[in-house]
Amino acid sequence: MRGHHELGRHLPPLDRTAGEELFVAGSGSFAIEVADWATDAGWRVVGLVELLDRSRIGTVIGGHPIVGDDAPPPDGRVVVGLGGPRNEHWSRLAGHGWSAASVVHPCAHISTAATLDVGCVVAPGAVVGVETVIGEHALVSRGALVGHHGRIGDFVSLMPGVNIGGNVSVGERTTVGMGAVIVNGTDVGVDAIIAAGAVVLADVADGSRVQGLPAREYTR
Repeated sequence: MRGHHELGRHLPPLDRTAGEELFVAGSGSFAIEVADWATDAGWRVVGLVELLDRSRIGTVIGGHPIVGDDAPPPDGRVVVGLGGPRNEHWSRLAGHGWSAASVVHPCAHISTAATLDVGCVVAPGAVVGVETVIGEHALVSRGALVGHHGRIGDFVSLMPGVNIGGNVSVGERTTVGMGAVIVNGTDVGVDAIIAAGAVVLADVADGSRVQGLPAREYTR
């Protein structure tokens, strides 16, 4: 895959997270949703980490206290619950000493032969197929399907209802919009945007934005 490094670290079994403390980066609706998924997966969510609006620090949103990102507790573990650019959000958190955690919802179906790298979020109803690799801090959202032998790069966002065929690679920091389809054997480059509902029948170049059926490049 273009721009992608070798992955091979399997996540620990879900029961390893039981009762462990977790922070979720962000304080908007998506962060609260990730906090709910983390709770379902056995984490004990103890706060939300605000990166954008410091006026929220010290308040409570969705039942979770809001803390700043610049003073993590010892061994503070955090998962990114913000939209893009998640790579920049994570770089800031790591720079302040946070440790990455992953959230895999118990209602997701993950092949025992799949590999999930650190920091990823896999939502309820998602399916990850045989020999597929999900990269660092990637998001596989609600009901997204990733077929066998896929390579999903770091910081990729697969939005709800995405359907990705077998032997597909998706480059780092790419976003695949809600309900989009990518057919078997397709190579999607880094920093691309696949619009909601697009049907991708051919390779997509780095940095491209495509939409429609069949998906074609567009400019904004």
